[in-house]
Amino acid sequence: MKKLLFLCIGLLLMACSDDDAEITQTEVNLSINHFKTTSLLYGTALIGQEEGTLETFTIPRISGFDFQPGYTYSLIANRITTKNAGTNATTDSYDLIAVQTQDTIPPNTEFRVPLAKFVNGVGYVTWIRGNAELGYVLNNEIPIHCSQFCTELMSRVVIEENITGVFEHGPNGTYILKELD
Repeated sequence: MKKLLFLCIGLLLMACSDDDAEITQTEVNLSINHFKTTSLLYGTALIGQEEGTLETFTIPRISGFDFQPGYTYSLIANRITTKNAGTNATTDSYDLIAVQTQDTIPPNTEFRVPLAKFVNGVGYVTWIRGNAELGYVLNNEIPIHCSQFCTELMSRVVIEENITGVFEHGPNGTYILKELD
């Protein structure tokens, strides 16, 4: 019985091998927003838009790109699309070719980031970690200064409410919480 189980697992792994992947590469122009947002798949992610499209999407990372919060970017990147014939899944990754522009955003520019929400099929997801003594961090990456909102934020997380934070950029890549939605 064990041999049959190992044989089935081996066949399944071979059916989903990388050899079946179709890889295409395309040079694209990307606009990257001035802040990272939360992502169910990646934790935190860049917000990007390809030239000629209206749709924005999250990008976990762009190889070779040193993102600095507080700037918008125009990039030329190589989009690598991998389509696995065995699973019919498609994934995109990006490699930086060149930074065309890096523009500073105006001071006190506000932006919204989901902090916790109910996701159908997954349950309640929160990207906030920490406590009052050590401070709060967005997905173990971005320090949050929540001042008068810390108590409200943590009480809403405990009762599993959908929470979106309204932020401004702070020093050294921090987010300053201005309001809770």
